[in-house]
Amino acid sequence: MTELTRRTAIYGLGAGSVAALAGCSDGADPGAGDGGDGTNDGTGNGTDDGEDGSDEGSGVSDTAVQQTGGALSGPAWDRESRRGFCVLFTEGNETRWLFDDAPAEVREFVEATDFSSSVLAYVESVGPTTCHDRIAFDDMGMEDETLVASATVENTADDNEACGEAITFSGALLRVTADPLPDSLRLSVTDGWGETGEVRGEDGLIDPEALPGGVRPDGDPPNVPASFDCETEGFERHPQAYESGVNWGGGGGAGSDAGGDGPLALRAVIPGDDDAGSEELSIARGTRFRIELTNVSGREASVGNQGKYNLELRTEAGWTEIRGGDEGATFEYTDEAIGVRPGETLTWEFEMTESGLVEGGPHADDLRVCPNLVPGRYRFVFWGAADLAVAFDYVG
Repeated sequence: MTELTRRTAIYGLGAGSVAALAGCSDGADPGAGDGGDGTNDGTGNGTDDGEDGSDEGSGVSDTAVQQTGGALSGPAWDRESRRGFCVLFTEGNETRWLFDDAPAEVREFVEATDFSSSVLAYVESVGPTTCHDRIAFDDMGMEDETLVASATVENTADDNEACGEAITFSGALLRVTADPLPDSLRLSVTDGWGETGEVRGEDGLIDPEALPGGVRPDGDPPNVPASFDCETEGFERHPQAYESGVNWGGGGGAGSDAGGDGPLALRAVIPGDDDAGSEELSIARGTRFRIELTNVSGREASVGNQGKYNLELRTEAGWTEIRGGDEGATFEYTDEAIGVRPGETLTWEFEMTESGLVEGGPHADDLRVCPNLVPGRYRFVFWGAADLAVAFDYVG
């Protein structure tokens, strides 16, 4: 049975609006920040380096800090390979994907931001104990149109306070007023172990290489049939709704022509692929498998509804849709945009049988696979985004 499901495999967040990306970079100088009243000066007394809250000569005229009480992204990034995550918000409607479910004081801080004169920088990092729960900012300034600063995880424990030994993620917001306003962000992030590393926002929230599954098998298919013809009179194949080539493994959202480096990553996840001696992306009859589409970026992406896909077999005549219906059948799809938040995964589940590739999917009452499945290379093309494709081999 085909199951179209929507899950947050990396972290649980629902639909929202687009967030502007920013990058983080190397070179730390630990600073201090305020956790409650929303300001920063190295002591938390409500101002920054200047008496009036300004940072003279830097282009930054005012700053304020709000701790978020944890990493709002889940977190979705890998602490073993990066020191944190950062993102820049330049418009109020960009922020909802991250802050809709944040604590009330965080939402109030966001709502109090005047985006005509200020921006919000959000950063996450991690530390070794439950007392490494605050991020401080320092060295704020402007370089061209880039906001630069250092961000450091702090241990907030008193001298006699016992701290639990547990990996602890923290997050903080930095509000910056400047003229001109920055359109990018570069932070030096130091985690709770004192390690500073480069975390580039443009590289996205998730490393696509860390996703489960694969894009397509190596080598030639086990079989390339001459054709895939149905002998049933009047049988008409489901149309191939995309116009030309596909983007293997990733690309942009709905209405985008982005190639494989876009915000969306598509993977075929086959049970047993990680077993010793197994053939990667090889599937036997009756095996259940899934297709996963993950937003690996730090901004929201939009896709069409999950029914907008083709299932195809590679033949000597080219890629051929394997499903179809009786003569005159129409296959219509609603025109809608679904927001996929950073780190969120959409999932399709199938069973590798004639019925299991159709039941529970779009137009299940009208579609069927004809003729019966044959060994060969099959692919899934999601044309609800930028014609994203993955392939796998069916061995019978």
